[in-house]
Amino acid sequence: MNPIKKQAERSVFTVKEKISLSPHYTRIVCHMSDEQVLLFSRARAGANNKIYLPPPGITTVIFPGEPVPEGLLPAVQRTYTTRRIDPDRQELWVDFVAHGDTGPASYWAHRAGPGSQLGLAMKIPGRPLFPEATNYLFVGDATALPVIATMLEQVAPTAQVTTLIEVPGKADELPLHTSASLQALWFHNEQLGPGSLLADAVPEITLPADTFVFVAAEYHTAKRLRHYFKEELSWPTANYSIVSYWKQGESEDQSEMQRRETTPVKPANQ
Repeated sequence: MNPIKKQAERSVFTVKEKISLSPHYTRIVCHMSDEQVLLFSRARAGANNKIYLPPPGITTVIFPGEPVPEGLLPAVQRTYTTRRIDPDRQELWVDFVAHGDTGPASYWAHRAGPGSQLGLAMKIPGRPLFPEATNYLFVGDATALPVIATMLEQVAPTAQVTTLIEVPGKADELPLHTSASLQALWFHNEQLGPGSLLADAVPEITLPADTFVFVAAEYHTAKRLRHYFKEELSWPTANYSIVSYWKQGESEDQSEMQRRETTPVKPANQ
């Protein structure tokens, strides 16, 4: 039997609502049409997908490769987590880390409102974000909070989960919902990236034998933790997934090739 191949379906969504979750997190709630509900019925929340943002001063999303009418520009592409897909309410959520106008995604989210356009490309069919295990360790910086929150909602009730999450401050400790047994450890770092405490904190955690580890963080943190699990603990690569979401001082376009070096095993959602 031939395996089912994943393909990316893309569509333009209309913003229904913008919610300020905390000083550094903004939730964009998009309306899903009947056609979009059907198109993305097999997509999975928590997956890393592509979002397409209209450039400043432009309201229309034009996907790369499409004809560009005079006076318009193609959308800017970024990789983001689909926080929730709710076919019953016909809603799709994307959570943004708000850090001013230093990046196109934060810039767009700050100015977006009901009626704004957002393009998304999601891989079909969706796959589980993590393998079955008795114990989990989820580690991430501020950019990883949406995917960790989504994963917690998907783990089995019998699982034991520890999270190490680094956010700018106490006010950014968003509620975590799960039916599993959860130990949540929060770290505060006002600067995104520099001074991260995650790489030093992980070795202090005692991990049971049947543990799956997921790490999503800045390039240097991810690289250190990959070395820890691979070289110091000699763990099999099936027991961990380490993803570099971004690199300090570089845009996503600039750092993509180097960030791949820290991800020898792709997570199930990529």
